[in-house]
Parts: sequence; structure tokens; C-alpha cells
Amino acid sequence: MVLLSGCISKPDEPFKVADQTLHTRLADNGSKLFAFIVTVEKQARVKLDTRKEISRTEFKMFLNEEHIEDSPALKLALEERAVQLLKTALDEQDYCQQGYDIEEVYWKERKVQLRGQCRD
Repeated sequence: MVLLSGCISKPDEPFKVADQTLHTRLADNGSKLFAFIVTVEKQARVKLDTRKEISRTEFKMFLNEEHIEDSPALKLALEERAVQLLKTALDEQDYCQQGYDIEEVYWKERKVQLRGQCRD
């Protein structure tokens, strides 16, 4: 039997992370809280020159263009990416050694904020 293996490349994300910030604090009851904010770069919109006839290719690009601000699929992809980045950030700061729970997710334009608390 011959086994073949190949490189499976991960498709490029439809957005680029511009910034990520982890904020931590202790609540009055002593529990450890966090807020993690991920911001993506602004995407350029396809510009159509309405003074001339639009090609079929340009029109398809315009119709298929998705932006994080108005695409539930892209928001979900960013949210999943933010969860991965949160885990890395918490590990790097040695915060939430016993695990954590994300309790709230907030959206604002090109930002997603994950809020939660540590289990320890």
C-alpha cells in the first residue's frame, strides 16, 4: 500500500487582523475577568465607473464582494479567529490557567470583543 501525503494549504482569510488587545482585571468578588478586542483592516470597496458600460466581470466582482460590516459569514469567521487569538493571548500572559468561559460577544463595525472570566 502506498500512502500519499501532500500539503494542504489553508485558504487565505477574507480579512486581515490589524490589532488585538487583551484587557484583564479582578472583579470585586475576586474573579479574574478579561475583554479581548480584535480589529480587522478596512477593506477597499470595488469602485464602478457609472459613466461607462460595466463589464460582466466587474459586475460579478461588485455583486460578490463581501465586507465584515455586513456579512454574517465573515463575522462568524472573524469571531472564530478571535477565539483562537484569545487562547494564544491568554497563554502568553499566563492568565486563566484553569480555563475560561466567554460570556459575551460584542460587535462594532470592524471589531469584535469577547468578554469572559477565568475558571480559576
